[in-house]
Amino acid sequence: MSRTRQHAIAAVGGAAAAVFAMFVALAQTHVIAVPYFTPIALQVDGLKEKYAAGETANFAVTANGYGSNCHSLEVEAMQDGQRASYYKKVDDCRFMTITHGQYNFTRSFDYGSEVMGKAGAYTVDITFKDLVDNREAHVTKMFEVEG
Repeated sequence: MSRTRQHAIAAVGGAAAAVFAMFVALAQTHVIAVPYFTPIALQVDGLKEKYAAGETANFAVTANGYGSNCHSLEVEAMQDGQRASYYKKVDDCRFMTITHGQYNFTRSFDYGSEVMGKAGAYTVDITFKDLVDNREAHVTKMFEVEG
């Protein structure tokens, strides 16, 4: 194979890689709409920064994005290094018809005196995973309970 032909093949390959990288970058920044490349976005609504001891914390976790209908949600609240609350829901993909599409998943939580009975700093770690596409999002929120 001639040297000129090798350079031409390398140039075409490099250009194709650059175009694909730009396509993925534009999709992830939502400049263009390509559902598969839309990252999972986690949103936490209703969680305040400070609570009184025994007060109820009501908040909701929403996951938006594109992916499969088989996923998991894990929410763990820690108070000064000790687990105060734990929630985990994992779909069993073996017994589901897997479909792909846009999802808008919401789960509400109520933390009462059993969780927030002690004054201190609390950390809530939230992880949402798409179990088929192997993508995940994680967010950590902090709040304080004053005694």
